[in-house]
Amino acid sequence: MRHHSRSWKITLLAILLIAIFSFPATAQLTLEVESTDVRVYRDGLAHVTQTLLLDELSAEVTVSLLSASVENLVVLDKNLLAVDYQLNQKDLVIYSLGAAKLQVQYDTNALTRKENEVWTLALNNPYSVSVFFPVNSTIVYLNSAPTAIDTTNNELSLYLNSGQWEVSYLLQLLTEDQNSQTPVPHGIVGFPFEYIAAIIGIILTVVLLVVVLVVKRKRRFNLKKAFNENPHLMKDDREVIQFLAEKGGAAFEAEIRAKFPDVPRTSLWRLVKRLEKLEIVEVKKIGLENQVVLKK
Repeated sequence: MRHHSRSWKITLLAILLIAIFSFPATAQLTLEVESTDVRVYRDGLAHVTQTLLLDELSAEVTVSLLSASVENLVVLDKNLLAVDYQLNQKDLVIYSLGAAKLQVQYDTNALTRKENEVWTLALNNPYSVSVFFPVNSTIVYLNSAPTAIDTTNNELSLYLNSGQWEVSYLLQLLTEDQNSQTPVPHGIVGFPFEYIAAIIGIILTVVLLVVVLVVKRKRRFNLKKAFNENPHLMKDDREVIQFLAEKGGAAFEAEIRAKFPDVPRTSLWRLVKRLEKLEIVEVKKIGLENQVVLKK
């Protein structure tokens, strides 16, 4: 009888140990990295876009970034609304309750280095990554064979499995033949043609300036009309619209954050999205920055 009781206790202990050690593995199933795109620019800056799939019942998830030195980090849900997070070195803790799909975006200069004319991209990625290099890039070294290589439209892209990667590449310079000369049109041989070109250039510049001034005056944003048509606008909404009008109708998001430092970043993001849905502003991507523009 004593032997039977002891066997039962050993069996129960084994079941508890299996449950304890299998819990982390089960928890990991709540997060799946669907895709990770790394777009490398000519100055070495890398923009990372990552799509995550997760359990809607998970209160939070943790994903490892490709670098501990990042800028312009933002986490968005499927409605492009900002999600709260906490960054601890390379570990990004996302408070994701209720979200089934998230997008993480950030910039980093820590993935590339340059020696003479050779650029090197170094990655230690725990998941598969798609890397897009600048146009007319040439690979000169790879520490291992990638899963796939694509050269569509002169844009080189590599698809890399998880692991440590080192890719060295060269950037080709686009040069023009400066020795070529424009032929002189028949009938004006001997006439100082450069003077004609200068006069035409001045005339075109003046015409362009006049057109720009007329268009700007014609498309000036009507603040009073916008406020009357949207009486439900909050105080912060009106102040941001007023600031955009004072800036000539457009400003980068960084300028807006600098103008309103007391407004939290996530709140300012929601404010811009709210004005965009009301068709008061539109957001344009210029380089790596978002520009908020008043609609005319």
